[in-house]
Amino acid sequence: MEVALTLDIPGLGPLELEHLLLDVNGTLTDRGDLLEGVDERLARLGRRLHVLLATADTFGTLDSLVRELRTEGVRVDDGRQKLQLVERLGAERTIVIGNGANDAFALEAAGLGIAVVGPEGASTAALAAADVVCRSILDALDLLLDERALCATLRR
Repeated sequence: MEVALTLDIPGLGPLELEHLLLDVNGTLTDRGDLLEGVDERLARLGRRLHVLLATADTFGTLDSLVRELRTEGVRVDDGRQKLQLVERLGAERTIVIGNGANDAFALEAAGLGIAVVGPEGASTAALAAADVVCRSILDALDLLLDERALCATLRR
């Protein structure tokens, strides 16, 4: 796959990104219900990045979300499995967005880790592991859709 998103971040250098790995519960959904505005943003990002959902599927909604968002989904049992998924994708080429303690390993390993304070809040482990913290999934996805704003946040 060709690099879909290149960010040239002052003081940090280029990030060449291909994959967007998303936590589901508390990040994309509120207790299993997709948050308004996520579908449209993911459709736009899906034209540039390979979008993949990774979840323990607590609310049993992964299959319906995959259909609704026209993407792929993987069930994982814990944070180590999310980390293994990031490593298989190529950590340096992967963006991870999540909010839970089980996202911390993946957020830290990713080329770009974004923690969100979603409907379930955010774990301190996720916040500490992330490169960027956003107040919502919509803000996080909007940053990816506006590279200038993302570069301004990450510049050193």
